[in-house]
Amino acid sequence: MPPLPWTSRVTLQPDTECTVMGSRLPLRSHRSIPRFLLWTLRIRRQLADTTGLVGYALDADLVAKTFWTVSAWTGRPELSGFDRGDPHAAAKRAIGPVMLPTTFVFWSCTAVDLPVSWDEVRRRIDAVEVKRSGG
Repeated sequence: MPPLPWTSRVTLQPDTECTVMGSRLPLRSHRSIPRFLLWTLRIRRQLADTTGLVGYALDADLVAKTFWTVSAWTGRPELSGFDRGDPHAAAKRAIGPVMLPTTFVFWSCTAVDLPVSWDEVRRRIDAVEVKRSGG
């Protein structure tokens, strides 16, 4: 599955501070992929109407049953509001049981640094996972 490219929602001044979130979302089974993708479509519709979203992208390795997301926000409160809203909140409840441990990373950047590369997202996620494993 090709990555869903960066979708910008707003244009900000280049020096505007943004909150970035990257995630690694591994599934337990290939059978869970269709359900995950269905929820992804619902969440993308939610993103289209979410205040504070600067942009987002999705990547997937279907063989490894793993999805990555990256999104940028005008602030952490806006990201938290999205996280608590439906369908995202409902998706977490519905697909949580079919997921392996997930990894989330948060950092700040300026709007001129967007979109964030997948290499950068994965580097930050890998660093958290290494710390978590004690390595």
